[in-house]
Amino acid sequence: MIDPDTHYFGLTATTPTTKADTPAVRYWIARVAIALLFIAGHATAAPDWRYSIGVHDIIVDDVDSHTYGIAAGLLVEERTEAGWHLFGDFDVFWDHDQDHLDPDHIPIWWQVHVGTDGELWKPSPKFHLDWTIDADTRANTVSSVERQITALPALAARFDSDTFRASLQAGAGYWFLEIDDDAPKERGYVRDDLRNTTFAESAAADATIHVGKSFKVVGRALGWWDGSEWLYSRYVGEAHLSLDGPGDRSEIVLAAEVNEYNFDLYNRPGLVPILPWDDDVLIKISFVSVW
Repeated sequence: MIDPDTHYFGLTATTPTTKADTPAVRYWIARVAIALLFIAGHATAAPDWRYSIGVHDIIVDDVDSHTYGIAAGLLVEERTEAGWHLFGDFDVFWDHDQDHLDPDHIPIWWQVHVGTDGELWKPSPKFHLDWTIDADTRANTVSSVERQITALPALAARFDSDTFRASLQAGAGYWFLEIDDDAPKERGYVRDDLRNTTFAESAAADATIHVGKSFKVVGRALGWWDGSEWLYSRYVGEAHLSLDGPGDRSEIVLAAEVNEYNFDLYNRPGLVPILPWDDDVLIKISFVSVW
């Protein structure tokens, strides 16, 4: 079993990560850089680099909390000589934390996505059966998610046309979620109560609709289950507006992301629930352009 304290996507850290561990933050940034450079180094041509900058609001509706801040991101994708599609993105958020849901929160958090996919079968020009491997991380959120790590190999059925794209995906892989210890500690919990690591199943769906030449909407849904036990769901909606027509890569993106967690798995008899909330919503508006 992988130890999330010392292993991240196949790399090994020399020091366990803690919330106040500044070297660990530098290690995360270095790890992301290595992953993105790996993608770039295996491309057949110059990789497609993009950056984003914007503002966001993290909403924890159960306790009427809003946390505003600024966000920046880096995205890269390309194809190898073997036809593999490699991609990765890294987003970092600086929060103006006034509600202090986590009593000792450092107001910087991040999320990472790296992966690859390829085509298995193409029965027609519009229908595809693909394989995909994804790894995702979400860390140090204001809603007390200390670390969320998933690694998922899956199969995906895809429909692709000029104005509409949709896919369905199913697989099974590694799931890890650790709740930050500060808020639960005040409710009687200890660190051993805060982690869940398992082999779990996942299913996802997404769709993209192009409206004219400069506007599109995107929707995604993802779920994780441990057998019959639900673990997590994520729902994403995005609106993309191209600034200079279809040939330009600059755009404004308005996105909403809902994350729902089964924190009941962490509750202990005789204690109040580990957290007084079980979801968060990220609202973000960004400017995205070619690097």
